[in-house]
Amino acid sequence: MNPPLVLSLPLDAPQAGESLHRWLYEGLRQSIVSGRLPADSVLPGTRTLARQFHLSRGTVLAAYDQLLAEGYLVTRVGSGTRVSRHLPDQSAKVSVAPPASVLTQRPVERRPKGPWINRLVEHVPALPLALSDVPPRPFLPHRSDIRAFPIDTWRQLHVRQLRSSRIDALREVNPAGLPALREAIADHLAISRAVSACPEQIVIVSSMQQALDLCMRLVAGPDDAVWMEDPGHMGAREVMLASGARVVDICVDCDGMRVEDGIREAPAAALAYTTPSRHAPLGVSLSSDRRAALLQWAIERDAIVFEDDCDSQYCFAAKLTPALRSLPGASEHVVFTGTFSRLMFPSLRLAYAVLPLRLVEPFKRAAAVTARGANGIAQAVMADFLAEGHFDRHIRRMRKRYASRAQAFETAARRHWQGLIDIPAIEAGLDVVGQLVRHDEAAAVERLAAAGIDASPLARYSARHRHPSSLVMGFAPFDEVEIDLSARRIASALRVAA
Repeated sequence: MNPPLVLSLPLDAPQAGESLHRWLYEGLRQSIVSGRLPADSVLPGTRTLARQFHLSRGTVLAAYDQLLAEGYLVTRVGSGTRVSRHLPDQSAKVSVAPPASVLTQRPVERRPKGPWINRLVEHVPALPLALSDVPPRPFLPHRSDIRAFPIDTWRQLHVRQLRSSRIDALREVNPAGLPALREAIADHLAISRAVSACPEQIVIVSSMQQALDLCMRLVAGPDDAVWMEDPGHMGAREVMLASGARVVDICVDCDGMRVEDGIREAPAAALAYTTPSRHAPLGVSLSSDRRAALLQWAIERDAIVFEDDCDSQYCFAAKLTPALRSLPGASEHVVFTGTFSRLMFPSLRLAYAVLPLRLVEPFKRAAAVTARGANGIAQAVMADFLAEGHFDRHIRRMRKRYASRAQAFETAARRHWQGLIDIPAIEAGLDVVGQLVRHDEAAAVERLAAAGIDASPLARYSARHRHPSSLVMGFAPFDEVEIDLSARRIASALRVAA
């Protein structure tokens, strides 16, 4: 790694009566001793530093000479003047970075103010703010297999966008999104999800959570009631709580969200969040009767249903349920969202919202105010990826791969987990909820973590309603050999604890 090159060095103003030589010398010395200028840093030339501080070159030379004589600086032929690796007062050196403990200390005075701060710090369930950059351990949920992504195809499309003939791709993108991508999404959804919408009704965002955040700002005021699935998507619940709305947690059973409970508990709610095609995390579908009831409630109350189309593309055994947005009368009451980040690779950060006509202009303006728009180059590449059929081919290939791994996971569970974890048939998605037979969630998670296995307790997704002790387990990133070996480790860990 090359040593840092110091291009500019701001210093405090000289004290009254202090000589310029003394001021420059002390400023440089303190910067070195404190660690602000690390060892081997290359300092600016004397002429450059003289111009920066409006000093004579002689003043700078005098300061450098004194620091050289005292051992703070060294000179090397052809490499300029650098900070010495061995300082004369090394024992006095302190780090300018705050100790790690400062980040975890509870603030005592001058706490941040604002409507979100208490909710985010005290009331919102923990969601990882930073994810590890190493491959996930079995069986961490909500992860895809990025190893199978056609990176060479993506790179070629990316290079195409960076040709000099496409210099316009570097300009600022409309906050609603690139027209070519919105058109490609409209075409794709019409075929794959029976969702009919013109490109002007689609807005490109960075994530489902951003789309939900903007919807909450537009349709739900402070203290308005909103329905949230319980258990449900942790990120969605955090957005709803942070908005200041009154979150009403609606129980989910084998037929999906209990719409009748929502109508009874909060009939005047402004918005309902749901994952009707495949519930996150239970994996069930919202029944046709409850779909009809939810839509009828939204029409009668002029409410918004926020449809998160989670994992609908990965359906293995069951027939894919049509999108709620595709039902008659839904277009003016359902916001339909999907994300490419889960289907492609997480760092892509591209998603979309299909909006009722009355929300299009407000949503576009809100997107312009808060985020200005998603990455334009990534949008252009994604548009080509969709239009040229690469996306459909990728999804078909991954659907087969994940179906094989789901089957391997079921087989491993039957072989190794009898009397420990009950796994249902996996018909869709990237993860599954396994019910613990004789362990509580906390103890099982702790025992598995010690054995190198990651799983999420179902209680982490719940706010009010309690379900049998269960684990949310992901199988998608792991091949058949990894699945079987990890299943054996789970069996050993839980049998020892039994």
